Amino acid sequence: MSIKTKEELFEEVYTEYRLRIYRICYGYIYEKEQVEDLFQEIMINIWNSLDKFKGDSSIGTWTYKVAVNTALLYNRNTKQYKKIRWAATEINTFAAFSNPNDKIQMESRLNHLGKSISELEKQDRLIISLILEGQTYEQVAEIVGITTNYVGVKVTRIKKQLYEFLKKYDNE
Repeated sequence: MSIKTKEELFEEVYTEYRLRIYRICYGYIYEKEQVEDLFQEIMINIWNSLDKFKGDSSIGTWTYKVAVNTALLYNRNTKQYKKIRWAATEINTFAAFSNPNDKIQMESRLNHLGKSISELEKQDRLIISLILEGQTYEQVAEIVGITTNYVGVKVTRIKKQLYEFLKKYDNE
């Protein structure tokens, strides 16, 4: 097994996790300009911390931890507590729809989901965002700093909350 240089590891993180990190940023900051600032700060922290990466967890889990901790610190330092802005531009799902009405309906439902997620508490937004990214309960637990069982409890509660939030949009 070859040992990767710091530059190679950073390039791998950037290539593999860039869009996911952006979605984490959108989970903490609403304004596009501030999202860019937070993204840059996260990438700088990842670069500066790569020498400390020991491989005890996967590079993905480690990257999420750095991103979340940086976002929390950024929020605390800038006093910005804005709601999530779901980055539908990052979602390529729409290409699969041939019927324009289906695409419009899907866009509407995704916007409603994004609005519903923005109504959740900060930790719940983070948890559901990580789950939607495909992270396992174990990975979420490690990133957020709670037990795996509690992640399961939180996900169940979050799903119920989102269901209730989404019902109000269906009645519009």
